[in-house]
Amino acid sequence: MNQQADMTELHWLFDMLQHIDVGLVVLNNRYEVELWNGFMENHSGVSSSNARTKSLFSIFPTINQDWLKQKLDNVLALRTPIYVSWEQRPYLFPFKSYRSITSLSEKMFQNVVIRPINNANGTVTHLCLVVYDVTDVATNKAALSSANRKLDQLSKIDGLTELNNRSSLDRAIKVTFDSFAKGNAGPHSLVMADIDFFKKVNDTYGHPIGDQVLQEVAKILSSGSRKGDFVGRFGGEEFCVLLPNTGINGAYQYCEKMRSEIEQAVIKTGKGEIKITISMGVCEIDESHKTTAQWLEAADSALYKAKEGGRNQTVKANG
Repeated sequence: MNQQADMTELHWLFDMLQHIDVGLVVLNNRYEVELWNGFMENHSGVSSSNARTKSLFSIFPTINQDWLKQKLDNVLALRTPIYVSWEQRPYLFPFKSYRSITSLSEKMFQNVVIRPINNANGTVTHLCLVVYDVTDVATNKAALSSANRKLDQLSKIDGLTELNNRSSLDRAIKVTFDSFAKGNAGPHSLVMADIDFFKKVNDTYGHPIGDQVLQEVAKILSSGSRKGDFVGRFGGEEFCVLLPNTGINGAYQYCEKMRSEIEQAVIKTGKGEIKITISMGVCEIDESHKTTAQWLEAADSALYKAKEGGRNQTVKANG
């Protein structure tokens, strides 16, 4: 009776091993397969009878042998399980994701546990690999990370012009100012720019056309900037450009180049072609600027002088 109960229990155990929704692989110390459950059959396309007695590396020749052998040998020697997360290695076995229609990955993400199997005499000659399908967890985390990156990017970008917005501009100016204040020599320059008679554009053509004008100016300012320059929309029709490692004369040349390109540009709209000009004020930071506000105010004062002096020109605050 006990023998029959033991056989029934063994049958149940074997049935569960075959149908459990995790991969189970038992290897001997020569890396040969001795157990290969239904999960592994279904996802690999290799039957248990074909897998048994074969080297795991002959079944999956693309597996990094050196890496995995080191893991397996460590478990055999130390008799301690090893856990391999999908975040360390997306997958061990190159199984296709059966959620591929909705998944962000064609491959199944896997967590793998490698465990030693103790023999009755206390020796360890076999290992068990337990393979968990964590594709849902991994793809959900990837989707969340992607969404967070997009939200973070959107929080830094002006929606209309796709330039840096005011808050990100303020942060960049502060970082540059603080660096200068701590003795990290510049030169660094700040440019304030304002489209001439922009109110007239809005009044004559309407705000949608005014928005198009802002977008065209933003493109010109962006295309003329170097890597490391920081171009932003300050507010309304006003723009601000941070030019790190640029002295007053280099900043002035940049302003005049941008001013000339904007003057020569022909903006084609649904209400005809529009030509505009822009006024610019530029200031190189120096020790007289005790705060970022003073640096901004100096550049803004230079812009005001450009406006008062007839517009469509660049005025230096110093130098």
